[in-house]
Amino acid sequence: MKEKLIRRLNKVKAFLDSSYAEQKEQQDSIKKVLKKLKQKQKSLEKELDDEKSKRRRAELQDEIAIIKERRKKGIQALQDLNGKPSE
Repeated sequence: MKEKLIRRLNKVKAFLDSSYAEQKEQQDSIKKVLKKLKQKQKSLEKELDDEKSKRRRAELQDEIAIIKERRKKGIQALQDLNGKPSE
């Protein structure tokens, strides 16, 4: 837990040391990735609804779970960059 806090503080420090344009670029980049992940998640969920094979459904559910975790981490990183407190 302590290492995680140190890493986050280092990220925030690096962010604060960079120029505003670089900060905005990082935020925009993360937002684009989050948007693509959300689109991919919705696509997989739609495919899951149509799928009949139990094996393929399990694979799709695993992929969706991975994407959800990635989005969660991305949102957390964006909040850290914005200086918002995490939950």
